[in-house]
Amino acid sequence: MTRHDTPPSLRRRLLTILIVPMVLAWLGSGAMIYALALYYANMNYDRSLVEGALMIERMARSEAGHEELSPQARILIEYDSDSPTYYAVRSLHHGMLASNLDLPLPAPLPPPGASPQLESIVLHGRKMRMASLAVTQDDPADTVVISMAESLDQRHELAREILIGTSPVVLLLIIVVLVLVWFGVSRGLRLLDPLTQQIAQRRARDLSALDQSQVPVEIRPLTRTIDALFARLRELLELQERFIADAAHQLRTPLAGLRLQAERALADPRPESVRDALAHVERLSAGAGRAAGQLLALARAQTVDEQDDATSAVDLARLARAYAGERVPDALAARIDLGYEGPSEGLVVNGDTVMLREALVNLVDNALNYAGRNGTVTVSLHRDERTVELAVEDSGPGVPEEFWPRLGERFFRPPGSRREGSGLGLAIVRRIAERHRATVTYDRGRDGRGLRVVLRLPALVAENQERGNRDSGPRS
Repeated sequence: MTRHDTPPSLRRRLLTILIVPMVLAWLGSGAMIYALALYYANMNYDRSLVEGALMIERMARSEAGHEELSPQARILIEYDSDSPTYYAVRSLHHGMLASNLDLPLPAPLPPPGASPQLESIVLHGRKMRMASLAVTQDDPADTVVISMAESLDQRHELAREILIGTSPVVLLLIIVVLVLVWFGVSRGLRLLDPLTQQIAQRRARDLSALDQSQVPVEIRPLTRTIDALFARLRELLELQERFIADAAHQLRTPLAGLRLQAERALADPRPESVRDALAHVERLSAGAGRAAGQLLALARAQTVDEQDDATSAVDLARLARAYAGERVPDALAARIDLGYEGPSEGLVVNGDTVMLREALVNLVDNALNYAGRNGTVTVSLHRDERTVELAVEDSGPGVPEEFWPRLGERFFRPPGSRREGSGLGLAIVRRIAERHRATVTYDRGRDGRGLRVVLRLPALVAENQERGNRDSGPRS
């Protein structure tokens, strides 16, 4: 298995995510430790400088009259050879009295009797810290400035030693935290075991919702998505079973008829008998083919996911007018007056062209089937402010009003209907209307005769909207 084929690991990903901030925290803690160590080192070394300056001031007073400090005092001051301490005792009138380094005068000069003054200086390219104080001697007009200084190297060295001593400890703590996180995540993932067992123990056709009581709160969005998937699969299985039952229901009669006519032709081989049987076979096979096509259309309309609809702008006027023209020869053969009322184009809706055409096919087929000889079928289109209204009406016997609510049911045919049909046409129309957020209503035709089926779809604003609002044209 290559690196790209390695399955993702939640533990590894969490550890990877935590390593970067932990390393940054370690570096940040090192910087903070160094800064705090340097701060406290400066504070303590500054205190030592102040005490050293006060000590020189006391020595100078005890040896008043001498121009320089005694050798014993120098030894006490210069005791550290690695980080020597520098001093200077300077009279403002008489000049330098004692020093081991020509330290500059503090700026500004501290007032006599005030606490020692601390400042940072640079001498001979070295950064130093100096404490200074001013005292008065026997001469009231003279002021003696005592300064004591040392390099900053020892302070930084102390801060580095503290940093080096504490960094491994902090790093060890971070490693311990990462290990605890690793084991904590591993233990926490065991909370998914009941969910895994719940899914593993299910039967193949058990698509009920998962038990959310055993699911952690953080995982519930995932389980809700799984429940939604189960619901869609359950719906698809129900549709599949319904399709099989519908197919068996619709094809049983024509298949039985085909077998009967075949037996009839075999039993009576006379040409006229065989010819009559073949005519029945042709009619039955055409009906079976039509029923199979309607079953497939209904299944397609029921199973199309709303998120997968290939919708686009459809000119319903152009579609209806073209299809009405295609069916004119069939209408003339049945002695039916088929006409179209409405604009030639410009009534635009948002939908699936194939499905809308299928709805129109079933509406026109249903009307032609029930209009009867010398009847009329009219396909009309009209638009109001927000909807496009597609209506197909016929001059047939119509359907009693009490049966209108059931016209969209599968296999429902009004009592007393003598025409052949599967009872699926209006069911397909209703399902397609639901997919397009449209409505299907029923009414009587002109002069109270026949049936008028109206499909109302949301209108789509288009550039040719004005043409779509024109008055209906003459019948074609």
